[in-house]
Amino acid sequence: MLPDDLGRFLNENKRICSGGEEKTYWSNRQEKTDWISDIWSDMTRSVASFTLSYGHKLLFASSGIAIECQSNFTKFVTSASLVRALDVTNGREIMKIAVRHGGKVARGFLEEYDLDRVMAVIKVKSILDVHCVRLKHEDEVYPYFKIENVVALGCEINGTVTNTCGKLTGSCGSEDSECPTISTCQLSEVMLGGALFGFDGTFLGMNLFSDMDRTIFLPRSIILERLNHLQPSLQKRIFLAMVKPIWVKKRRTGVELSPRPECSMKVNTFGKPFGDEYPSGVWGELSNEVSSNILGNVVALASFNGATKFFACTGFFINCVDKCPAILTSASLVRNPDGGNKIVEGLRLRCILPNKNRCEGKLEHYSLHYNVALVSVKNYNVDRPATLKHDWLDFSIKVVAVGCCFESGVLMAEDGVHTDLSGDLDCENLCYTTCKTTKVGIGGPLVDVNGKFLGMNFYDTKIGTPFLYCDDLCGILNYFRTNETKYRTINRQKSHVVRDDEGSRNLWILPDSRYIDEDELDSSDTDEDEPED
Repeated sequence: MLPDDLGRFLNENKRICSGGEEKTYWSNRQEKTDWISDIWSDMTRSVASFTLSYGHKLLFASSGIAIECQSNFTKFVTSASLVRALDVTNGREIMKIAVRHGGKVARGFLEEYDLDRVMAVIKVKSILDVHCVRLKHEDEVYPYFKIENVVALGCEINGTVTNTCGKLTGSCGSEDSECPTISTCQLSEVMLGGALFGFDGTFLGMNLFSDMDRTIFLPRSIILERLNHLQPSLQKRIFLAMVKPIWVKKRRTGVELSPRPECSMKVNTFGKPFGDEYPSGVWGELSNEVSSNILGNVVALASFNGATKFFACTGFFINCVDKCPAILTSASLVRNPDGGNKIVEGLRLRCILPNKNRCEGKLEHYSLHYNVALVSVKNYNVDRPATLKHDWLDFSIKVVAVGCCFESGVLMAEDGVHTDLSGDLDCENLCYTTCKTTKVGIGGPLVDVNGKFLGMNFYDTKIGTPFLYCDDLCGILNYFRTNETKYRTINRQKSHVVRDDEGSRNLWILPDSRYIDEDELDSSDTDEDEPED
């Protein structure tokens, strides 16, 4: 059904000629009606529904955009979230991608993908009645500069095309960026990967992430550029024969998913870097004061069972009422991966301090439900520890996720924006950003570009990084000190700390080798002895 806003726009008594240089008026009502019908038909036929399933269990759903249709195949481009919903192992089970379009269901195959460029190409070995969007306009660089009103289209799991209208509002890049990348369209999760059009029918790009009041999209020109860089490889073509599902919770699609066979994802890699190493890249966008505060706060931690490394992650100093400096980090540092909600007793904790000295750490408090721990160190003074402060979360400001490698002490940072995407982790308090990190960033701080502390990062297998907002961290830390479970937040008014002996176990990243990501198969830092001081 044609959206009201779009209908009013298209019903205006004028249009732009195909050359784009002059305006003409409709010769009659029928010509106008036919043009409106054609433009809307092209839009709706350009999107399809993608679902990833394991047997009869639905694991993931999103939308895609038709880009090519030949005599024996149809191709779509979509978000790489579809690829990140898969866990590459030596598994024997095969995932199935179903493509729904125009009342038909076809088997889809992952032909090409690039996680860094957040894109994937899905191929259907049949002809579908699609309208392929125009990725290349010969005489136009950015023909939609003057476009303000836009409509986002996606496809529900049943194949129904849905839409929402909005406006172009700006760019996620530099202030002088000529290419808009943000709209005010509010999308459901299954609409991500779908198309964004101007009200005149011009294809603008692919919707990637959506939060409370805006959607980030990948412009058409960048899609074309990145498609030219994608090259099929043997490794990618056999991908579907080597995948096994990650069991995820019930998503906003309303479809109940199967319970996971395990309550935790287990990994055996610790030091894989991410983002930009200090002081290059995103560090140059931060002021000297913000960078200095981060450098003086962030530490690397590792736990050892005898001489064997058990887990490694990041932490940072916080303001605490205790006399000793306190490091906030992840409880995965000490959590028992094979038992219930308990820790491994007798682990030795080591810290690489901001001054690059190494020292012993002591576990003071922990919450396995929220995956939070406090570690103390002796004889070290912190000039400006991070301040946990109840405050509003500003979704318009770029954020930075920070991590520190235990092997090298190198500081890393990756920037991004807030998103309302949900991931594979169960904890209901988690928020998400589009920052692309690795497991070394677990326990690290999330700050905005102005240096404001926002929360503590974890790791997920989807695009984006989950984090606990400072409101919840304040409540948890107060529970550590007073054993009081009730606390207040600005956004949720009142809340309650869940004790480890309450409720069901949450899914977190734990130390073991049960699940290994494809990009970590060549890692060799497991069971590595700690270098001597």
